[in-house]
Amino acid sequence: MEYVQTVLVRLESDKLEEALKPQGLLQELDEHRGYLEQQPGFQDMRVVRSINPEGQVQLVVETLWGDDETLLAYETGEPTVVSIISKYQELVVPDSLQVMDMEALRSEAWRGPVHASREVQDRLALPFLVPLGIFLFGVLIVYGLSRIYLEIRPVEVAGLSLATPLALGIAAVILLLAWFIVSRPQISTAHIVGVAVVALAMLLGGSIFAAVHEEGGEAAEGQPPPASTPGPGGGADFTIAMVPSLKFDKSELTIPANEDVTVAADNRDTNIPHTFTVYTDDTASDLIAGTEQCPGPCTETLTLKLDPGEYFFRCEVHPDQMTGTLTAQ
Repeated sequence: MEYVQTVLVRLESDKLEEALKPQGLLQELDEHRGYLEQQPGFQDMRVVRSINPEGQVQLVVETLWGDDETLLAYETGEPTVVSIISKYQELVVPDSLQVMDMEALRSEAWRGPVHASREVQDRLALPFLVPLGIFLFGVLIVYGLSRIYLEIRPVEVAGLSLATPLALGIAAVILLLAWFIVSRPQISTAHIVGVAVVALAMLLGGSIFAAVHEEGGEAAEGQPPPASTPGPGGGADFTIAMVPSLKFDKSELTIPANEDVTVAADNRDTNIPHTFTVYTDDTASDLIAGTEQCPGPCTETLTLKLDPGEYFFRCEVHPDQMTGTLTAQ
């Protein structure tokens, strides 16, 4: 438990400057702190004044003690705050000196463990949660935008894929937001929350669009191949289709060996060029045959006559994403 001695005294406002002069009352009280720091049980000392510019000024001197016995021993000795103030009677309003001894019900010692616990939480939680939140938000942005770009890339404006101007526009918006934040010494929580809400809403809307568009593409992918449809390659023996999201509709194709077989390469990926090219193996070093590039929708045919065995096929435009195995038997 802590104990406080509070000494109150009033000074005339025109006498305050004299009390603040070197070798005056305030300096002597400051020097008295050095004496108090050598006394057992002493913890702290504070000198405050009222802020009224005119009339009488209230001066308050508080000393903090660890127990009542050390406070009592101080009060009965010399020098004390009271004895120092008593030497400056010409500055003090008569009969204004008061001394009160009080016991602290809530003290720094009581609040210390609570503050320490909160500080530990702040030191441990914030350095972990803030980077984690930023990382997850960044992953969400990158993944969401990538899905949106992939789904709108077939759409063209003035011969340019819409994904390109959209990406440039989003980059410009990010730069403007960064400039807005760093150009202000303080930014309110409302601004941050507003930016995050708008960004998430736009990202959510774009992701929903991409998901619906992708489902539509998958539904089209599941339709029967148009091998019997009139047009280039309509009478082909086999059909392999290139579908949205940069992939073949099948990664394995089996044809008869040692006979002429016509394969129709059906590009259903709108405005995206593809090829169907066959190699002896997955090193793609020995070319057998391949179709010309054509942007979808289009169909190219390829006639093959292969010995029994396994072969490798891919799209020359997207050689890493679109690959498969061709078996002749």
